[in-house]
Amino acid sequence: MRTSPYPLSEQVLVDLIAPVLASIFWLMAHGWARFVQSENVSEETKGREWLEFKVVLILGWIAMFGVSIYEWLR
Repeated sequence: MRTSPYPLSEQVLVDLIAPVLASIFWLMAHGWARFVQSENVSEETKGREWLEFKVVLILGWIAMFGVSIYEWLR
């Protein structure tokens, strides 16, 4: 029985926040790298930023969809 305080459509919208948060994280990391490396960001740093973006995105999706599935099945 579903007991969540939000309808399913609102939970799906919350689940879509993960890409937005991951993109904000990437923008902040890239801005910091440009500041520290004087506008010359190395390829190694760009690769690390991309990896970190994917990790934050995947962990965000796991957490958000996990909560939604838990609430749906509870």
